[in-house]
Amino acid sequence: MIVAVRVRRPSRLAVDVAVSVTAALVTANGRLFRVAPWLPHTVIVPLAVGQGLLLLGRRRAPAPVQAATTLVGIFMLAVGFPPFGAGFGACCAAYALAMYGQRAGGTELTGTLRNMAPALLAAVAWLVACFTPGVRTPPFASGSFYIGVMIAASWVLGYALRIRRDYVAELRDRAARLEAAEGERAARAVVDERLRIARELHDVIGHSISLIAIQSEAAARSARSNPEAVPAFLSAISAASRQALAEMRGVLAVLRPDAMELPMTGEPGPDATVPLTTGELGPQPGLEQVGELVASLRAGGLETRLEVEPMHLPPGIALAAYRIVQESLTNVLKHAGAGAKASVAIIRNGGTVRVSVRDDGAGPSGRALSTAHGIVGMRERAAAYGGTLRTGARPGGGFEVEASIPLPDQEAP
Repeated sequence: MIVAVRVRRPSRLAVDVAVSVTAALVTANGRLFRVAPWLPHTVIVPLAVGQGLLLLGRRRAPAPVQAATTLVGIFMLAVGFPPFGAGFGACCAAYALAMYGQRAGGTELTGTLRNMAPALLAAVAWLVACFTPGVRTPPFASGSFYIGVMIAASWVLGYALRIRRDYVAELRDRAARLEAAEGERAARAVVDERLRIARELHDVIGHSISLIAIQSEAAARSARSNPEAVPAFLSAISAASRQALAEMRGVLAVLRPDAMELPMTGEPGPDATVPLTTGELGPQPGLEQVGELVASLRAGGLETRLEVEPMHLPPGIALAAYRIVQESLTNVLKHAGAGAKASVAIIRNGGTVRVSVRDDGAGPSGRALSTAHGIVGMRERAAAYGGTLRTGARPGGGFEVEASIPLPDQEAP
């Protein structure tokens, strides 16, 4: 059994205190070496504590800390403390200078040189200390030289880690921006598709309202000349009114602002935005036009089998079924590959209409996004009438799109 343990990252204060204590302990290690005759051995304690306290400000003021630790270290070297203990604080300050120092002004190169200048001066100061009286004897001369090199190396290490840190931060920021842009595109695709559906349902509702007006005028004329025909007109007006009301609810459901995320089952399918037919200026298509759609695909070389059960559907649901078939067959043309076969079935199952489009092709390459426009359109059309959409790869190969849309009570058998 493997148990995952999440290690909590230490805080900045804890890291700074740890670095300061380490520097103080390393500096205090110099008590075993000779000290200037006029200084007591106990002076190592305040000097070590001073080096450690100076490093507490390495993030906020790295350049002053670099200068202060360098001066204290050279003083310690001059009075006889070992080079490594005296220069450890300056090395830590050089690393912090590269990591946290400002690089403002001019070009990137100019800012880097300004950041590097305090560490470079510190390294030069330690190299010059090799030739000062009292330090020229081994091992202090060689040790001082190595401390100067270590200060420069510490700055280079800190600068390299800073570049890597900035690069990782830039990648995260770019990923966040791309994710936000993808979310905006998905939301925009949902809004555009809902407006398109609303325009189509507007035409359906307009047809129903026109029918109500015509039937009302006919009933008014027949009230005097043929009263027996009035009940038939009133019945037609009642049916058209209920249908228009149902379609109006569909329009309001599509345009409601609190339904940007709708449930979807199964794996998302490929995007499909290329319409197979236009018909923008004509009547909205329904089940009768599905045969024409399939015939145009057959003429284009896609072998398609069609099964449509004879039924009467409300115009809005019939339009949704047609658009789902249209988008699904567009996916077949785009992704199934040459020689693929497709089948379309629109059948009634109790109080539900089931629209199924299958193919035996290669399917989409990789995992398709649920934010693709074609999938958004099919999902929104099914959800506008309380239905669901399921898409994904078939067990035997190919791809499948299946929508289930419940029928209104008056349409159910």
